[in-house]
Formats: sequence, C-alpha cells, structure tokens
Amino acid sequence: MRSPVVTISEEAGLDRAMLIMRNQRIRHLPVVDESMKMVGLISDRDLRLSMKEIEEGSGGAPKGYYLPALIKVKSVMITNVLTATPDMPLANAATIMSERKIGALPVLDSADGKVVGVVTETDMLRLLVKLLKQKGD
Repeated sequence: MRSPVVTISEEAGLDRAMLIMRNQRIRHLPVVDESMKMVGLISDRDLRLSMKEIEEGSGGAPKGYYLPALIKVKSVMITNVLTATPDMPLANAATIMSERKIGALPVLDSADGKVVGVVTETDMLRLLVKLLKQKGD
C-alpha cells in the first residue's frame, strides 16, 4: 500500500492530474472534496479516454482545441469506486481487484472515510515476488 497517499481536488484541472500522475509515477489518483473525503478516482486510462473524446467529439467528429486546464477532474473521475479498509485481509483485497479487473483499491479509514492509502496491482505483484523468493529459499 502506498501511504501517505497523493490525492487531488475534484475542482482541479486535468492538467494538474496529469502532472501529478507523471511526477509521482502513479496511474491512479484518489479525488477528494474540501474535507479530504474521497469522492472519486481518476486513472491514467480515464485521462487518455477523456482527451480522445474531447479532441474528437461525439461520433468521432472534430471538436476543436483540447484545454485540459479548463476541464475539471470531477467531470472525468469515476464515482462508484470499490474501496478497502486498513484491516481488510490482503487476500480479500486481491480477490476484489482480480475479480473486478481493477488496478487499484483506495484504502479508507473506517472512522472518518478519509483516504489513508492505495493498494495497487504493482503492490500485489511485489508481494507475490517476495513470497515466491521466500518459498524458494
């Protein structure tokens, strides 16, 4: 799990999301409101798809200039996000990610609903490698 977690405001522009994701070398960014509660998640895939849609317009028609600074994160983010809690067994988190084919699972504090971390498929693979190496020794 990556903690402390990097987040973004739902009011930020897509340019800011792209910059954060590039600089932090992450593919999933929890979106928070003013009280730091998670309201959504934006992924690099969401950004790519939104850029293509905005550049092409509906039905593939040209739509003009793409200005990522003017488009808010809240217009692209996913809101029905599956989450985990800090005390969730790792096997349960892995099962959710595998069955739902998702690359990240935000971890929310049970008491206040704030994001405390993110478990990613990369985290799971690192753990698998570690376990396999231990077993081989």
